[in-house]
Amino acid sequence: MTASTEESGQRADQKMDDIVRDADEFYNNLRRKHANDTRLDVAVVSLVVWFASFAAIGLSAFALYGREIYYVFDAFVLGIVIATVAGLSTYAIRRKRGFKFAQLGVLLEKMKQGGSSSEDGLHLMDAVRQASLVAKKRKMDSAFKYGVVAFAIVALIGVNAAIGALAGVIVYLYFRFEALREYERDEMRYEDSKKDLLHNL
Repeated sequence: MTASTEESGQRADQKMDDIVRDADEFYNNLRRKHANDTRLDVAVVSLVVWFASFAAIGLSAFALYGREIYYVFDAFVLGIVIATVAGLSTYAIRRKRGFKFAQLGVLLEKMKQGGSSSEDGLHLMDAVRQASLVAKKRKMDSAFKYGVVAFAIVALIGVNAAIGALAGVIVYLYFRFEALREYERDEMRYEDSKKDLLHNL
């Protein structure tokens, strides 16, 4: 084996190690974001259900019984109970669905055991890219959810729906921008890594 061939093999092995390390970091980030998305979904569902329940029950009590403060309090408490049930149900459903990127984890574990070829590295990179596309869509969905939470909090604290709507739009646009920027950065890194690996084949 010539020195140049050996050096080329070492570069390929080093590149493979870099790809596996990046994929492992990406996979762990996906798992953390999955947990955060679950908590966000529970918060959004609970807030929306509470707001809708409180409004419906409170307005009904107001229309039927007049301005009795304890009816409003009862509507507030009942709305919390309904929102809690809705939040727990959302959490149970999310847990039942499980983590959608488990297959990527299986492939990654296989790669970490060693003895993988460059073709396996390309397969792993493609799997990471597909997961990245799904993660991008989820981040866009999360941006909308963060906007809803911001609207609800500002509207309730400030008792002003217009300011709440403005805050919700600003938060949504910010998180949407961050999601797109992160996706573009990952896409560039994917393309660069793929070119380097193909060059070392």
